[in-house]
Amino acid sequence: MQLKKKYSYVPRISQHLAGRFLEHEPNNKTHFPKKALPEKIVCVTTYRVTITNSCSTIYDAVDSLRNRKIVYDQRGRKQIRAEEIIELQNVLNIHNDSGIKDLAQIGSMMRRILSGEHILFADGMPNAKLAKVNHNQWLLFDGHHSLLAYMHAGKKYLHEVPHLTVENEGAKTVADDEIAVFFGRHANKVRGRDWRNYVINWQAPGNKQLCPRIQKNMGELYNALSARISAY
Repeated sequence: MQLKKKYSYVPRISQHLAGRFLEHEPNNKTHFPKKALPEKIVCVTTYRVTITNSCSTIYDAVDSLRNRKIVYDQRGRKQIRAEEIIELQNVLNIHNDSGIKDLAQIGSMMRRILSGEHILFADGMPNAKLAKVNHNQWLLFDGHHSLLAYMHAGKKYLHEVPHLTVENEGAKTVADDEIAVFFGRHANKVRGRDWRNYVINWQAPGNKQLCPRIQKNMGELYNALSARISAY
């Protein structure tokens, strides 16, 4: 893909510090609770990832953080008050309820959250990853199981959940044509259309993976699944 202009993605990792927070230590792999801090205070690390021909998508930007092992780098972390109070129910989903495959996993995650643990990858990367698609709207492009587990555990706001957000430098919001990458092999089918009308179901046969949107946001997705999650 030849880039027409150079710009940067700005991934930001945010972790909620109110109450008990278990932080992964890379050296001895021990977990310990951080000191309780006031509500709405988050620990934020912001990075700048320059877009090149070899690093041209949001997925590439996220992978570059992991490949450079800078998730562990705590030197740039700042404790700040959450800039936006974003309700989890208003976050846009990229899967319908039929695309959520493992309700037992959500139940297991929920119990870990209630015990004081956060849901992270082994390298410290948050499961929940979002892109800013307009001035007050965020799209969850990875981590639906995790976010549903936090919602089932009673969390209502994004700053209560460890998460990674991606914005464009300058414009802040991600352009519509950049969203197509989240639809994988079906990306060309949503380019030039309103991607908000579609979701992806990786569990379905290839010709049925691109689906009309049924649940409009994470609130509707959670409502469609909550009774079944409770069975686990």
